[in-house]
Amino acid sequence: MYGTVTFLVVSNFWIINSTSDKIYVDVEDVPFNEAALVLGTSKYKTGGGHNLFFLNRIKAAAALYQAQKVKKIILSGTRSSRYYDEPKDMKAALLKLNIPEAAIIIDNEGFRTLNSIENAKVNYDRFTLITQRYHAYRTLFISSHLGVDAICYEADFPSEDYSYTTVIREVFARPKAILDLYVLK
Repeated sequence: MYGTVTFLVVSNFWIINSTSDKIYVDVEDVPFNEAALVLGTSKYKTGGGHNLFFLNRIKAAAALYQAQKVKKIILSGTRSSRYYDEPKDMKAALLKLNIPEAAIIIDNEGFRTLNSIENAKVNYDRFTLITQRYHAYRTLFISSHLGVDAICYEADFPSEDYSYTTVIREVFARPKAILDLYVLK
């Protein structure tokens, strides 16, 4: 038990400390990269209503593009049926914000954060990640391990009406990332 708790604490400390300097909160400070990678999440909350994690990632992607900090936006997520298609939903939301279709790249095989980064790496060895801070640490850690020179533009964290189970889940996802990358390979 003690070893498990220690691994949990050390994993989180390692991942957060090794990546926090690569997270940007002000669009003006973000260095230019050819592409941004928006990590998928559902358009709607489980109980219904709009998912503000989704909406805030879309707003962040549009802000980067409009500030000319990226030329392409990769939308990566799960497409499990014609009724659940994260990249398609993200594309529709970006088009409503006047992002040109030619700037959008779809990745329907972003089943996990690791897959999304591996898929983007096929065409880009450096890019800007777009996600909330709690998730950014792990995405940057995975990117670095895979040899990607990544930074992250932090999407706003929804402060109202949200359960923090997503954040708590991330505390356990970080040690799993270390196991995936260093043990299970």
